Amino acid sequence: MIASLPLQRFRTIALVSVALLLLFVTIFFYHPSREAQIRYALPEWPSQNEIQAQPVPPNSKINAPTEYNIQPYHSSFCAERYGRPYLENMRDTATAYCKPGSSANLTCFHTTKWPGSGRDTLCLGQSARWESTEKKFNLGCEIRTLDGEEKAKGYPDFNNFRSYWYGTGTKVIFDDHVSVSRKSHSNSTTKKYTILVKREGEGNLWHCLMEIWSTFMTMDLLKMAVDPTTNAPFYTSEDVENTQIVILDEHKDGPYIDLWTATAQRPIIRLNELLETTEFENIIIPLPGASNPIWQGDWQIHDCGLSELLRSFSDRVLDFYNVDLWKPHGGDIVLTFINRRRRRLVDQDSYLEELMSRYPHVRIQNIDFESLSFSEQVRVVRETDVLVGVHGAGLTHGMFLPERSVMVEILPEELNHKGFRNLAGLRSHTYLSVHASKVPAPSRRQKREWHWEDLSLDRDRFLDLIDVAVKSVYNTGSRNYDVN
Repeated sequence: MIASLPLQRFRTIALVSVALLLLFVTIFFYHPSREAQIRYALPEWPSQNEIQAQPVPPNSKINAPTEYNIQPYHSSFCAERYGRPYLENMRDTATAYCKPGSSANLTCFHTTKWPGSGRDTLCLGQSARWESTEKKFNLGCEIRTLDGEEKAKGYPDFNNFRSYWYGTGTKVIFDDHVSVSRKSHSNSTTKKYTILVKREGEGNLWHCLMEIWSTFMTMDLLKMAVDPTTNAPFYTSEDVENTQIVILDEHKDGPYIDLWTATAQRPIIRLNELLETTEFENIIIPLPGASNPIWQGDWQIHDCGLSELLRSFSDRVLDFYNVDLWKPHGGDIVLTFINRRRRRLVDQDSYLEELMSRYPHVRIQNIDFESLSFSEQVRVVRETDVLVGVHGAGLTHGMFLPERSVMVEILPEELNHKGFRNLAGLRSHTYLSVHASKVPAPSRRQKREWHWEDLSLDRDRFLDLIDVAVKSVYNTGSRNYDVN
């Protein structure tokens, strides 16, 4: 009995040791660390497989993979001038110019300041009234001084708005046609709008379309911007029927006057046709044509591609004239030569006759666009594959060509304007150019200027140029021609 005590003690010690070892193992392997405690206390983020496996509610849609979100521009230069950021950035500059308590509101928006130019401005004056004795619209607005933040952003003071060539621009319209003073009239809201338009002229296609396009963008911006007093857009699509154009200049109507009605359905009137009235109007001073971003850097080459702004404007014009945007383009290739009345290509008729004999599958047409209505001009261009012309406003028609068409520009000697090259790029067209020679003046005493001079281009150079242009569209649309 006594002899068995050491053995019993040994067994007890062994059992205790095993129990302690088991306890240690249990604590070590089964008690979570502090990090694990935190991790387990938080809701578990589902795995990608679990996300994909979750049931989709009925009638719901799943977006395409993010790889399909392709940006149309590869630089901020292109986006800020020719894409939606041009409007979005301007929308975010909304600036109130009236002191609190004024009986009217004046809200202005400013473009981005680009190197070598100032900010362009458009304005909306709410609750203005036509004063027939003064021949001005009156805004009961006491102009305030911009605060430090607004000045730091480069927003112009009211008296520093810009004016432009041909007596146009925001400053000119305010100075000549709007009275901004403390003169008070009863606060009144109205859903009527008047767009005050002062044009550079009535006949030049480029200048006129820049003005109309800038006004289109003005109205788009007012649809995008929210009036802080109502939390609603300053302008809506429904307001078009309550909007009128008032022409401030004395130019003739011109061939493009009807296109203005795309932004305003009340009749277009002249300033001297305004009648004395007690009714209020919201006046809009639009971006002038000279501020149009396509004017920016038109003497320098840029590599910007398809422009959302230009595509939108082109489509709207085509829609306005009921031209089918998606009409299939096949059959014979159509080459349209712009038959100018001034600055003509010497021997152009014989050159075109030779083209007709060279390309039986190409329809050559020599068009005097000035003899057609603008709607007819647009239809001709929309059926064109290759547009050829001496440098001038007629090449503006390139914006209405079907995409992947060809623009050919014959430039006066030493003229290196890049506006139409850049325009072609913004519409995804192929652009080809050649420099012609001056026609010798009949007398050394007679001064000639390139705006009026005819141009001389060697026959072989002209034919080689057109050969490249025509073959560029051999395999566009539904056509299928070998180049040789």
